[in-house]
Amino acid sequence: MNSFFKRFQQDVRSIGFLGLGLFIALALMSYNPKDPSFNSTGQGLNTLNYCGILGSFLADLLYQAFGVTIWIGVAGLFHAAVESFRGEKIQFKDARHLLALALIAFTAALVTIYFPNTRMFNGQIYPGGLVGLGISMGFVKLLNTVGAQIVLWTMSLVLFVFYFEFSIQKAAERPLDRMIIWWNKLDKTSFMAGWQWPSLKDLKKEKAKESAKEKKADTKAKQPESSVAENLITQPKVKEKFIEDEDDEDDIDAESVNGMNAADADEDDEASIFDDEEESDTAEVQVSAYEPPARRKVIAPVKTPRRVENWSMPKLSLLDDPPVSRIKIDEKEIRRKADITLAKLKTFGVDGQIVAAKPGPVVTMFEFKPNMDVRVSDVSKLADDLSLALSAESLRIIAPIPGRDVVGIETSNAQRETVYLKDLLGDEKFWSEDIKLPIALGKQTNGDPRIVDLRKMPHLLIAGTTGSGKSVFTVSTLIGFLFRHSPKTLRLILVDPKQVDLAAFSDIPHLIMPPIREAKKAVFALRWAVKEMDKRYKSMSKFKTRNLEEFNAKMESLTADQVAEHEKVNAEYEAQGGLLKLEQYYYTPQPYIVIAVEEFGDLMAVDKQNVEQSVVRLAQMARACGMHLMLAMQSPRKDVVTGLIKTNIPARISFRVASKMDSRIILDEGGAERLLSQGDMLYSAGADKSTRHHGPFLKENEINTVAKFWADQGEPEFDALAMRALEGGPSQSSFAGMNGEGAEFAGADADEEYDEKYDEILSWAATQKAISASLIQRRFKLGYPRAARMIEVFEREGVVGPANGSKPRAVLVASHQG
Repeated sequence: MNSFFKRFQQDVRSIGFLGLGLFIALALMSYNPKDPSFNSTGQGLNTLNYCGILGSFLADLLYQAFGVTIWIGVAGLFHAAVESFRGEKIQFKDARHLLALALIAFTAALVTIYFPNTRMFNGQIYPGGLVGLGISMGFVKLLNTVGAQIVLWTMSLVLFVFYFEFSIQKAAERPLDRMIIWWNKLDKTSFMAGWQWPSLKDLKKEKAKESAKEKKADTKAKQPESSVAENLITQPKVKEKFIEDEDDEDDIDAESVNGMNAADADEDDEASIFDDEEESDTAEVQVSAYEPPARRKVIAPVKTPRRVENWSMPKLSLLDDPPVSRIKIDEKEIRRKADITLAKLKTFGVDGQIVAAKPGPVVTMFEFKPNMDVRVSDVSKLADDLSLALSAESLRIIAPIPGRDVVGIETSNAQRETVYLKDLLGDEKFWSEDIKLPIALGKQTNGDPRIVDLRKMPHLLIAGTTGSGKSVFTVSTLIGFLFRHSPKTLRLILVDPKQVDLAAFSDIPHLIMPPIREAKKAVFALRWAVKEMDKRYKSMSKFKTRNLEEFNAKMESLTADQVAEHEKVNAEYEAQGGLLKLEQYYYTPQPYIVIAVEEFGDLMAVDKQNVEQSVVRLAQMARACGMHLMLAMQSPRKDVVTGLIKTNIPARISFRVASKMDSRIILDEGGAERLLSQGDMLYSAGADKSTRHHGPFLKENEINTVAKFWADQGEPEFDALAMRALEGGPSQSSFAGMNGEGAEFAGADADEEYDEKYDEILSWAATQKAISASLIQRRFKLGYPRAARMIEVFEREGVVGPANGSKPRAVLVASHQG
């Protein structure tokens, strides 16, 4: 029953704040001096107050004490109700409530100073109440009237900002932003109506430009030959609209780039490149393109994640607001590049037409539709020639775009827009209940944000050279997890051989073990993760659930008596030790576990066989039990990204890599070697071709602020078995059959590899009176050296006795079935 009330205490608290606020508000609104109170007997028990005799006494007390400023307290109650409904946990012993009382008191003093001779309700109550009267008299006596006003105003505003978390700076920026948004919408409306809205600053100059442009268009329309860009601008049947806003200021502005025909002008000198609709086989194409917004407003999540008891969740205000500045899309530059691209392709005998241009925050994609007699390979092999012609820092050809009959030509913009993490975390999809472990990939080439779910991947390979943005992406992903999950729903294992990339997370309470900085210890951590996975599957099997979500839901529905029964069973296993300890299982909700590894190549260099074995086993099985891998590396060599690892981890991200071979290893296709640095990436979800994204950026102080937010709430509670694993497992303790220690990590010495058959052979051995290497060899179809090594491990751990000549060794432990 106790757990039942805990599930709804947040809702009860929210309704309580709302009800209390409404009660006090109605009592104050209907206050009448003639009603019974502490100062008047009134009409006996008869009262005009909406809230009865209790309301009349309460209203009189509050008005006498604070005057009209008590309404600030009522506003505070409604504010608390709203915050509580949104999931914010309101602590009754929070010091913020003292700020509210101080704000009311200082405001009451100000009201008293400004209305010293005023009395309310038939002269019975001061405007600021007795509290305001006392404080104002003290301040006036000490500072005089003017000084008292300055001090009281200052303190009141400071308290208002702190209590309501109201930013005066942001409030001052909003009117300007609204004017910009209004003007953009007016521009859009004017264009749709068929006329051009002039600039605010230079109306006459814009009109002169439009007039000159019309004359120039008339002149060029008479010429027999013209460039694609010129005809694109001058053709009367083609709309001149280039920039168009979306539905509101929170959406990304869009630009429409007119269809561009690359037909051979020599074949028909008299015909215009764009024919009339009745005569042309190619219809006019308009494709939305990206223009950065004046200021992307970070919205509050529609569904705030459930708050866990004793844990406060971070707010997006911990991250800095993105700058207001915007990068304009240069229409003329886009058209110039289209002309150059078509001319260069034509030089090599590749004819066709550009049907769309899509400017994005970092690159612009031209959609080129080749003629029927042109092979796709003829286009893709011209990447270097086009890059030279366009003087592009980066150029990539997608031949063809999946599901389309066009070839994508991506070329870098002269100016690139920075993608900020706060923009992506403000997207509604990031807070969707359907996405359990959201990763803010970044923005797509058209400027739309992209959010994916690590839970569905379910593991991720990341590659990128130094400066490509690989480490920043890993950190931003972890920051995103910290905004969605408390330590109760997510635990982390961080492997950071460089000791700097993930150092900011050293003290967060989500950690299962301290950040691992030695590759050898990382091997032990992965081995522990495999054991944890096995225990989770054993628990899920016992309760007949298929995945972690079903398991947690079932555990939350257990009654207190059922939980006590499971606790008793596990305690008996613990007390008896031996093989019984291996039968322990989970009976409470379990968190997701994310294992983030920086420099995965270092781990493979230290112990390739054991690392690959653990990673492959986790990749194959860990999805259903809520355990996920994120493996990052600088150089995706074949000896690092082995065939088994690639087969079991289909989701991959590649930032800029050193060579085409590296790109093929990580993505199974080329192109990553042509990416830009600083967050430019290709994402492959498996079967589909990779898509280009621009990863988010966040500052060092933002990382430290979020990490400190969690560290201030509590120190990490490291898992005892995981900590023992880092010390090398059973080499530091005896076998579980003797005293219950080290059972979870038996089967390998600190300097030996773990044998995956260990548990199976151990369970079988416990049912025998004596065993030998030959018996193990025949029973489990193993080689003799492996069976002999298993006997040595058993002897060291106390499972079997010492050698007795050629006789089998006596088994010293017993099965619980006996």
